[in-house]
Amino acid sequence: MEIDLTSQILIQELAIWMDGGSIKLKCTNQKKQEFEIEFVQNVNWEILEFQKLPGRIYLNENLIPKRSVMEKKIIESLETALFTNSSDIEETIFKEKINYVKSEQFILDSNKIQIRKR
Repeated sequence: MEIDLTSQILIQELAIWMDGGSIKLKCTNQKKQEFEIEFVQNVNWEILEFQKLPGRIYLNENLIPKRSVMEKKIIESLETALFTNSSDIEETIFKEKINYVKSEQFILDSNKIQIRKR
């Protein structure tokens, strides 16, 4: 099922991981589609081959190519998303993640990633 990102997104839950800054958004849209968007931490650049790529976005556990049309759709739809229940700090962290993905630093940081085998 393809997620309609043009339909208003409602962020039901924002989970913050203790791994250096990953957040996971549990979302629905006006078409009642449920999905998750994860912004992976951008602090630890050395990872094992099975780990998610630092600084990147995943939609329902699928890596979104950087600077792709899909990434742009996700960011644009999240910029107008509504929260059902959130604190000021959660909304601040959320906005920081959006701004990071839109920044030039996002591109520069991708060169820092070092993937190790187990």
